[in-house]
Amino acid sequence: MDATRKADRRGFLKAAGVAALLGETALAQGPVNSTGKKIRVGHIGCGNVARNAYVKAMLKSPFIEVVSTCDIIPSRASDLAKRFNIPANFDHIDKQLKGPEFDLLVNTTSMPSHFAVNRAALEAGKHVWSEKPMALEVSDAQKLVDLARRKNLRLWGAPTCVISPQFKFMAQTMASGKLGKIYSGHAAYGHEGNLWSPWFFEKGGGSLYDLGVYNVTTLTGLLGPATSVVGMYGVSKPVRTVKPHDGPPQDVKVTADDNTMLIMEHDNAVYSQVQTGYTYFSGVDDKDASRTDYTMDFAGAEGVMHLAGYDWGPHGVDIAYKGHRKLERFCTEVENYTWEGGPGYVAECMVTGKTSLMTPEHALHVLEVMNACFESQRTGRRVKIESKFPWPIIKT
Repeated sequence: MDATRKADRRGFLKAAGVAALLGETALAQGPVNSTGKKIRVGHIGCGNVARNAYVKAMLKSPFIEVVSTCDIIPSRASDLAKRFNIPANFDHIDKQLKGPEFDLLVNTTSMPSHFAVNRAALEAGKHVWSEKPMALEVSDAQKLVDLARRKNLRLWGAPTCVISPQFKFMAQTMASGKLGKIYSGHAAYGHEGNLWSPWFFEKGGGSLYDLGVYNVTTLTGLLGPATSVVGMYGVSKPVRTVKPHDGPPQDVKVTADDNTMLIMEHDNAVYSQVQTGYTYFSGVDDKDASRTDYTMDFAGAEGVMHLAGYDWGPHGVDIAYKGHRKLERFCTEVENYTWEGGPGYVAECMVTGKTSLMTPEHALHVLEVMNACFESQRTGRRVKIESKFPWPIIKT
């Protein structure tokens, strides 16, 4: 990098206020628990996501002690407990709630089960981390938010996009004004479909709840709450063949969206778009940091910004602007953020008193946006969004 470009880069970092995020200093170390206190976790839903991601991430967290597992298929809970030396396992949440005491329920059950499981835990006096969405209906999600508030409990809903270094960098870059006013955003996330369980393709599942939710979370997190939505969705493949881990292959009639387009209106003539579906070739390595394609693009009056890697696993942000028209990559830190790290993050917030960047109000807003997409398709109309959430998420 020549002297002129170095100076320009330093000037940009200073203006954006994000030098510490961009590899200009050593990568930050993982969280350290100096208090010695740990949050006791009861984990429910021991399927693919739990086995291959969630439990491993929780056991690595210095803020978590996993005390029990639970699944309606008893062998899943017992096998997971045995594999990771977790003391207790159960086949029903009622039994789990009467078992060893815990502080936080981590819910990775199927989407249609989320509301009932989350409500049962809150009513029993437990804090809740829920995979997305926290409920299928906005009215039910509001009940959970109200119940948690009434009982002085904490409630969080995946995904974790807003806690990544790249989200913080993008938010601070937008706030710096270096790119001018950002008027539009575009995001895409899809693959060939989760073929280990039929519910992904049935009512209560679908590509928007499963995949597009990440993009909706990031776009509203950066551009502000949506005020209205236009949506289209359909079924591209009426039948899918599912191959469960613990059962024979089966053909499933698809009754949920598997190809979806969502347009959001934000305040001040700002618009964003999400494309998602189980219709995308997924043979490319998602974690390959050398990939040059983008999953998220922002256009401003004086510059552009692109996210490299999916927002659930980003590996850099490329920027060009007036006076520096060649794209340059920033914020390549990837070590200390994972999409399955939500429970560890919220446990750290509980132990240390750190304010969580994730809020139940944002999760509820994202659910309302997604449901508005479906309503827009059914009615052929633009749908107004009523809910709000604390914004901006990143204070500058």
